[in-house]
Amino acid sequence: MSDGIKKYFLSLMTDDPGAQGPVAGVLKWLFYGLSFVYGSILAIARTSAKPYRPKGCKVISVGNITLGGTGKTPLVAAIARRLRDRGRKVVILTRGYMADGKTGLADEAEFFRKTLGGIPVIVGRDRAASAKEAEAKYSPDVLLLDDGFQHWNLARDLDIVTIDVNDPFGNGMLIPRGTLREPVSSLKRAGIAVITKVLPDMSSLGKAEVVRAALKDANPGMDIFNASYEPRRLHDVAGGYETDIGSINGRSVALLCAIGDPGSFEDTVVSAGAFIGASYHFIDHHIFTAAEIEGIVKECRSKGIDTIVTTEKDLPRIKNANASLVSPDTAGVRILALSVEIKIDREEQLFDRLDTVFNSKA
Repeated sequence: MSDGIKKYFLSLMTDDPGAQGPVAGVLKWLFYGLSFVYGSILAIARTSAKPYRPKGCKVISVGNITLGGTGKTPLVAAIARRLRDRGRKVVILTRGYMADGKTGLADEAEFFRKTLGGIPVIVGRDRAASAKEAEAKYSPDVLLLDDGFQHWNLARDLDIVTIDVNDPFGNGMLIPRGTLREPVSSLKRAGIAVITKVLPDMSSLGKAEVVRAALKDANPGMDIFNASYEPRRLHDVAGGYETDIGSINGRSVALLCAIGDPGSFEDTVVSAGAFIGASYHFIDHHIFTAAEIEGIVKECRSKGIDTIVTTEKDLPRIKNANASLVSPDTAGVRILALSVEIKIDREEQLFDRLDTVFNSKA
């Protein structure tokens, strides 16, 4: 399916004002009916699942209930890092969604391997099989599931969900009419919710309180935390070196990304003091070609923009495009990958809550 068709379907699912007209209306009604089919299949899959329970280790899942970027990946990295620092043997299990057909590389897996050196990462759609592989190879203390909330074939000791403060539940409808992967009522299975992308202003904090109330309605016993993302450093794609985040302060830059929430990425770049001179947004997990990257670099050069900022998750796919970034046509324009870290409000309380998982005998 082409990126254009994917974008159009997503616009229907999100009730984008641009998705209007008789064709859009018919498709929305079709999707509405299919949502009930999807919900029925989901319920059957959940109730018929026979989850495998690993022996001798705990299982913690980080997931969400909507399509799109809710900030799971930085949270998984932060939890893995903290558990490792507390002496736990951690193995990350990830699906490897939309892996590059040529290289087999997947965004999240490559991100974890790059940023969490020494922590094993196992890629596979069957999480139970991945868990058994982890047990055999690494004898872990804890398995950390990336995007695991809907994977019921593996028993877990704690479910953590991430909720986007700006779009917590989409239009309230299931896929494909909406972006909900499960009904909001499924949050009763979660022990912790992290409301992500909360900015330090009254508007964002107010939204977080509204989301918090909705979460408490769905699950009164859940622990709820706010989180934001802070820019930390920049990695030069061509040169391979790191540069200080201050190098884009006051500079006009272009944005290049293929992630679920490009708006949040833009907010993060702006928070580092940069001005947005151009934006190039592709569908989530898009596989870049050399022609696309070189074309963007040439266009930026013609606009007088000498810096393109991309995300750390997009970095492997940009590198794999094998674009020429040192030719006469592209010289003078650098591509920098922005590294961010999650900042969790009441962080120590969250990690103390994780410690209770290991105190439980269940």
